[in-house]
Amino acid sequence: MSTTDFAKAIQRMLAITDTGLTYSKDPYDRERYEDLRQILWSVLQDQTELDQEELTAILKPTGSYATPLMDVRAWIVQNQKICLVRGQGEDTWALPGGFGEVGYSPKENIRKEVQEETGFSAEVGSLLAVFDTNRFQLQNKQYAKFVFDCQLLDGQFQENQEIAELEFFDIKSLPPLSEKRITKEQMEILWQVYQGEREQYVD
Repeated sequence: MSTTDFAKAIQRMLAITDTGLTYSKDPYDRERYEDLRQILWSVLQDQTELDQEELTAILKPTGSYATPLMDVRAWIVQNQKICLVRGQGEDTWALPGGFGEVGYSPKENIRKEVQEETGFSAEVGSLLAVFDTNRFQLQNKQYAKFVFDCQLLDGQFQENQEIAELEFFDIKSLPPLSEKRITKEQMEILWQVYQGEREQYVD
């Protein structure tokens, strides 16, 4: 089994136990799900470099049906350069955006994220891509990453509690990227869609 297949198997088992602990009322079934999570804890301790705090976060039941989460990102281009932001205390860069919040549509979420991270209001245009993190940046949770073409309107960037820096980069001269948020391959796909060289991308 490859490392990727192993990680996907662990992710799937976590989802099954999460759903089981949320909905099962039979005490014996709940005990079995708890036992399985303890086994997964041991496997993750032995096979990964995660510390105890990270393991606790991964194995904490969500209290709801296990389902992929939503991540929204803004694709902002000015003078053929792409807007990227660098988080506080980080050395890597990503497209503005973050987790989708309950009560907001995908477009409303990205407007909110752009305002909070860049200081600008934004006009949200077409959906360029929907990426599956299991394909590009496998992690403990699976996300559907929605990337919208956006234009900055009124505002001004100021360093804030989330973002330390905002810059525009040429697609051929990208800085180190935050791989959990956006990969170089994803950036290249988005550039091709934006340039009309390929159709909207959906995993």
